[in-house]
Amino acid sequence: MWGSPLLLDEIQYAPALLSAVKRIADTQPTPGIVWLTGSQSFEVMQGVRETLAGRVAVLNLYGLSDEEKKLKATTPSAYFASLFQSTFPKLGDVTDPEAIDLYMSSYLQTYIERDVRELLGIQKRREFELFVRICALRTAQVVNCDELARDARISPGTARQWLSLLEDSFLIRLVQPYHSNKTKRLIKSPKLYFLDAGLAAWLSGWRDPEMLRLGPQAGAIFETHIFGQLLRHFRHRAQEVDITFWRTRDGEEIDFLVESKGRVTPVEVKLGTLDARALPRLAKIAELSWRPGRLVSLIALDCADVRSRWADDWFAASPLDLSFLD
Repeated sequence: MWGSPLLLDEIQYAPALLSAVKRIADTQPTPGIVWLTGSQSFEVMQGVRETLAGRVAVLNLYGLSDEEKKLKATTPSAYFASLFQSTFPKLGDVTDPEAIDLYMSSYLQTYIERDVRELLGIQKRREFELFVRICALRTAQVVNCDELARDARISPGTARQWLSLLEDSFLIRLVQPYHSNKTKRLIKSPKLYFLDAGLAAWLSGWRDPEMLRLGPQAGAIFETHIFGQLLRHFRHRAQEVDITFWRTRDGEEIDFLVESKGRVTPVEVKLGTLDARALPRLAKIAELSWRPGRLVSLIALDCADVRSRWADDWFAASPLDLSFLD
């Protein structure tokens, strides 16, 4: 007789067990008596939808957060070295660029061969790989499907379909623009973020963390990493969060609005020396854009010095400490 709770790992390799799990769920009223884990989201979710509908709670686990890695970086170089290792647990202690390169290459090929071609029937392997790399070069940017399609030499319709596929397979997240009427978010262009900044950097052609830190894509990769950390901060605690961005027609922008537990926290991501002169402008944007009482604080994440710092009317939070969100 098995103990309780029962943990079944890599359930996608034994889909026949889902019928037995269904019988257990129907006869045992105690919630959480069976735990299922799987690493192939398409196969797992297909079986769950067909067999365990209405009987299961789904928790998506992303890669490791900086907090889970117990990251203690004190310099920007050390921080980017950790970012470059990605959020994959197997790369947590790996610092050799060649080993990281081999792992990433194997991951990409496995993803394309298994999840994309075999499970979803996409046969344009080279075109799809090019599309993924082009998306990585556009991480932290507003999505333009026509440009993506042109650069990948596919149709705009295919570009939209493949974007949805990347999101469904947890490679990217499309972040919607903020609007007080949430139904209007969908009519505006979202921003694209990879869920693993290290993978995005590798797909973009970076093979050295220090060259990445000093390169033209450093800001976008850093912003991508912070997005992933914000998401993990809540989801790995089984808490709901809605992350959007804010932009006016005049080009005024705040990188993220983090909405959880009924409050909205504006987060401005900054790589390099924090320019305090920009903060009054951002504070004014926030003051004019949300109802009184909804604004919690305006936060800048500054990687020029990996510490949290206070001033009279603003707070520069270390990327290693997101406790201000709690």
